[in-house]
Amino acid sequence: MESKKANPLVKTICNLDLIIACIALIVLTLITVAGVFKRYIVKDPILWQEEVAAFCQVWMVYMGASVAFRTGSHVAIEMLVEALPVKVQKFIGYVIDLIVLFVLVFLLVKSQSYVAQVFGRSGRPTPILRIPYTYLYGVAPYGCALMIVSYFVSKYAPMFTRSVEFPEGTVNEE
Repeated sequence: MESKKANPLVKTICNLDLIIACIALIVLTLITVAGVFKRYIVKDPILWQEEVAAFCQVWMVYMGASVAFRTGSHVAIEMLVEALPVKVQKFIGYVIDLIVLFVLVFLLVKSQSYVAQVFGRSGRPTPILRIPYTYLYGVAPYGCALMIVSYFVSKYAPMFTRSVEFPEGTVNEE
C-alpha cells in the first residue's frame, strides 16, 4: 500500500506538543547548567533561573504527557488483563477508557477553574520576571485537553481508517 507524504505544516502542528516539550527540556537543561556555573564558579547566581525552570517544568510535563498518551508511552500494568478472555479484555479496555476520560475531564475542568480563580482574577506576576502566573499554569487545561484528544485519536482513529499517519509512524488496522 502506498502512503501519502504528510504535509510539513500538518506534521508540525501534530507535533506541536512534542516540539514545545523538547524546547522546554532544552531551555531547562541550559538554564540549570548556566545557573550552577554562575552560582558556584562565578559566585553570581542567576536570579530569574528558578522562575524559568518552573515555567519549563510545568510546560514540559503537560506537553510531554500529551505526547505520551499519543504514543502509548505511559506506564501500564497489563499482566492481569492479558490473563483474562479476549471479550473481557475488550470490556475492561472500554472501562479503562471511560476512567481515563473521566479523570482527564475532571482535571481539565478543575485546572481551568483553578487557574481562572487563583491567577486570572489577581493577575499576579512572578516576582522577578513579572510574567503572569496564568502563562505558567495556564498550560494545565490545554494539556489535559490535548491528552484527551491524543489518547482517543491514537486509540480509536485506526478503527475508522485503514491507515492513519501519525508523526511517529503509520498505524495500520487490518
